[in-house]
Amino acid sequence: MKKELILSPSKKKSKIEGFPALKSCMADIKGFNKVLLPIVKLDGGVIDQKWEGVPFTFIVQNVDVSRMDFRLEDGKYQLLAPLKLRKLDEYDQSDVKREYLQTSVDKIEKIRYRQTDVYSKEGRLLHSGSYSHDANRRIAYTYGEVKGTIMPVSRTVQYYLGNGEWLDSEHSTFQYDADGFLKGTALHQSAQDIKVTEKILYKKTRKGFTAFKELAPHHLPATDEKLGVTYTRVPFNAVFREKETGWDADLNGWYIVGSNDDMIKEDQARLIHLHAFSHFYDLYSGFLKYTCKIENRDKIAVKVNEKDGFPDTIEYTFSCPEENGKGVLKYREKSDKKVVMEWGGTYTFEHLGHEIHVTHENQYGTKTFTLSGNCTLQQAVMMVRFQSYLWWHDFGQERISDRLMHPYNTNPVTLKFIYSQIEDGIERIVQEIEVEDNRTEGSLRTGKPSWLQSDETPRDPDGQKMEFVAQLDHSNMFGTLFLFYSEKHQQVSQVFQCT
Repeated sequence: MKKELILSPSKKKSKIEGFPALKSCMADIKGFNKVLLPIVKLDGGVIDQKWEGVPFTFIVQNVDVSRMDFRLEDGKYQLLAPLKLRKLDEYDQSDVKREYLQTSVDKIEKIRYRQTDVYSKEGRLLHSGSYSHDANRRIAYTYGEVKGTIMPVSRTVQYYLGNGEWLDSEHSTFQYDADGFLKGTALHQSAQDIKVTEKILYKKTRKGFTAFKELAPHHLPATDEKLGVTYTRVPFNAVFREKETGWDADLNGWYIVGSNDDMIKEDQARLIHLHAFSHFYDLYSGFLKYTCKIENRDKIAVKVNEKDGFPDTIEYTFSCPEENGKGVLKYREKSDKKVVMEWGGTYTFEHLGHEIHVTHENQYGTKTFTLSGNCTLQQAVMMVRFQSYLWWHDFGQERISDRLMHPYNTNPVTLKFIYSQIEDGIERIVQEIEVEDNRTEGSLRTGKPSWLQSDETPRDPDGQKMEFVAQLDHSNMFGTLFLFYSEKHQQVSQVFQCT
């Protein structure tokens, strides 16, 4: 029966390999390097159970060779007849990446780290920080009793100062009405002088060294297998490489070349200092511009403390003015079962017992989502107003379809959580899941060959037609490879055709 197997990258070990090493496929590789390129290797059991344990390899060669015959020897191929094989065209430019492949998934989940939340053991959000978006910033909450219920009484925006210390910046206090609903907020930003200290760390490499910054406590690595790959401008990275005629440096994409002279150390130290300041200014840009009203770099005093001639710590000093503000939340309707609130449109909350049904209407349309029925409507209003899960009742829940944090998105974002116990609480890592089309490496078709030209089914030494294994259409080829097998003679023949 004819069937098509789509080949897609796999993070798990499988019976199909993409671009395996030549020496793992050929019994003798002398003279074949850059002449033959194994493109897909698979266990015969992928095609048919009767071929379990038989290795089949599709091998790319130049187009002037249309057929190759091999004998299987100890799981590897031995070329049967000498051929005039010339170097593969643009072999060095091929997208050669050894990886495992799978055969059935056409959609994959792409996971991105979003933020880290810390909850008390009772399930109240204590603080939340995001490496991807505001690596130097987090939100902290305090709680108190309001009408017999524990509710947030303040919200503080904090910025990392270095040395494990945080700066309390914008401080908001909450006022509640007689029914325990949020009535308004009062914001206060103190006038203060601020000093941020960044620690520069160094690591030796085989060809030089790397300079990087010590991160805030809630920071996570930009790339983590469990968290998914996160693209961000946050990481500070300065890579210095020694060369025969000089040295070069890669400063987060900026490439600089230096010469061997008496000023090498001074030049490299100065580059680290300048790059560190630019990174600091970019990292804190929102805080500096909108909270501290600083739009000129000259208003920031910089002090570099050196160790062995290189920056060890860098201190940034600047001022922040006082600021005060008030906000009022308006309601159309309020009760223990239904609330209609005005904020960025109209929110309607209905408590149905097991869940809270929320409808958001604005100029762009109407969206609906649900919150846990364990919450009161007073708590639901707070979570929507500050777009944070201030209470979490089910720490075992793996996923949630989320509109609370993305109220203006056309489609809800699916979240996944990773929980871990920490001292006096629970840490929750939040991931976003995006379903997208899987990148494919091609397809295997079995059953009968679909020839692009004439029927070229090879025959074995007895003159019998060999058994068809599969044909490969691959993203790195413009034609098709057909593979045939003779169990009696342990022979594998490959035919190449193109239109």
